[in-house]
Amino acid sequence: MTKEISDFTVSPDAAVSFHDDGIVILHTGKGRLFSSNRAGAQIWRGLEQQLSMDVIAREISGQYQIPLPIAREHTVHFLAQLQGHELVQRKVVS
Repeated sequence: MTKEISDFTVSPDAAVSFHDDGIVILHTGKGRLFSSNRAGAQIWRGLEQQLSMDVIAREISGQYQIPLPIAREHTVHFLAQLQGHELVQRKVVS
């Protein structure tokens, strides 16, 4: 099985702190904080490992025993929030 690569890259302006309850991300350029629960922390770790959204959703589905379509929906929503806060960017394919 080949590794599916993420469509997103983590912003260099993102400073991350993991905690038992989840994750806190500081946008160093804007001084804004973003926090999330453990599932959000797991998604972020997947991004750091350059995993694809589908691989991350499968991991979330298995970890939290939720149907894969629900895990995908939540993963897509979380990635959209991260992108809106300029904490991740979509990779540009040339």
